[in-house]
Amino acid sequence: MTPSSNIKALFLLGTLKKKQVLSNTAVLCEVVADIFREQENVDSEIIRLRDYDIQPGTKTEIDGDDWPMIVGKMKAADIIIFATPVWWGIQSSLIQRIIERLDELNDELLATGKSDFANKVGGIVITGAEDGAEHIIGNILNFMSFNGFTIPPAPSVSWLGDASGKTKDELKTKFSKGPVYSLAKTFARNEAFFARLLKQHPVPEGDSVDHKSGAIGYGER
Repeated sequence: MTPSSNIKALFLLGTLKKKQVLSNTAVLCEVVADIFREQENVDSEIIRLRDYDIQPGTKTEIDGDDWPMIVGKMKAADIIIFATPVWWGIQSSLIQRIIERLDELNDELLATGKSDFANKVGGIVITGAEDGAEHIIGNILNFMSFNGFTIPPAPSVSWLGDASGKTKDELKTKFSKGPVYSLAKTFARNEAFFARLLKQHPVPEGDSVDHKSGAIGYGER
């Protein structure tokens, strides 16, 4: 029996394509969201970052743009997934931008020892026609871990290849079988398991920073 839960997953989709243009990353997010719903009883929301006004900078509030609204959704979610294509071996500029916009929350963490993302589970979805997935995974997981996210085993699902000429239905069928689908199922299972575990048994938050000694970082020292 699938456990009942109010677990919520939020996908931050960093495709550079407009919503009317087919995005491999968006389709893989939909496949994972389907697995979340059908096999793990997890509700999902996919936010296509390109559709929102997200200004450059390192503060949460800038010029009344849409970023504070998205941060509110992140704080309300149990699972937060950064979804990105590979561009020149690295994550998309939109994913890098939201990492930069989270810098103010990181400053609060350093000052108080408390993270808005404590007891939330982090994950990554990647697609691309070139190498770079391992580098992206390292960058994003380092960021997530330092900022209080819990990282489960198998915290990413990726597909690298050429999907030129594919329709959305063809691409979704491709992602819904074989090794990619197997990895996506493991990914969804682990993300959901740890999200439920942390709801029942939250990790204690660390002490505030000892400014006299200069110690910084997440958690107790």
